[in-house]
Amino acid sequence: METQETRPAGADPSKQAPRLQRHTRGPLGRRALYAFLGYILMYLVYFFFELLVVGILFPPTLLFAVLLLPFAGLLATRWRFAPLPAALVSLLTVTFLLLQPHDLYVLAHVQPEFIVFAPMIALGLVAGVAGIWATVENYRAGGEERRSPRFLGNSLSGLAGLVVGMVLVALLVAATPQTGAVSAGPNGEPTVHMTPSTFAPNVVLAPTGSSLLIVADSSAKHILDYGRWDASGVAHPLAEPGAPALHDMVMTGGSMELGPFTAPGVYHIYCTIHQGMNVTIVVE
Repeated sequence: METQETRPAGADPSKQAPRLQRHTRGPLGRRALYAFLGYILMYLVYFFFELLVVGILFPPTLLFAVLLLPFAGLLATRWRFAPLPAALVSLLTVTFLLLQPHDLYVLAHVQPEFIVFAPMIALGLVAGVAGIWATVENYRAGGEERRSPRFLGNSLSGLAGLVVGMVLVALLVAATPQTGAVSAGPNGEPTVHMTPSTFAPNVVLAPTGSSLLIVADSSAKHILDYGRWDASGVAHPLAEPGAPALHDMVMTGGSMELGPFTAPGVYHIYCTIHQGMNVTIVVE
């Protein structure tokens, strides 16, 4: 004899399932998850880019990726409020990155790191915006899945297209061979510029008897001395016979003239607080 399940009088089975479903993901939740996973992946790509291309070992980048993993695990669940923590941490970390002088310089001057850094920032913003919106929609729906607003999808797609265009421009800039010519200062002396973490260019040709003009393009603090960083990130102070006096010269902007270099030779200057920041002066 068949038995029939008892239900409260007047209960509609089609409306019971959403109440029992305490969690959802929905299109926005899935978009936030994919963007957040991409955001973490770009940290790993950035770490190896700095290590293998730029020659700088920077462990905090790897640490950031590891710290983001628990939020990705939470976001992968189907709890309806799961997108919120990941969204907040995405927006906070993106804000932190954009406050760093080096990262601002990379974005403004299309440095090689731009190829990796721009998608990272874009994915972090998408994960933050989509995650917050998904949380709001999940709360309003009470567990039911809702369709994401069309304007939001169009905005995120437009952001993705903008980033792709910017990366293509960065690739063109990176592929253009640099002449290596050194700009001249107001008195015709060779000039080297300092970004927040590099010298540009990192090899300078100077005639014997000339001075070198060092220009800081940002307000980042630099401490200059004779020496160099090796590929493993170890600093090697050097005594450069015949070189002009230079000892722990602090620069936070502006410019300074070093010289004259009266003896032909090869001289090495490095920033003691920025790993991998070297410049070689060839005096002939």
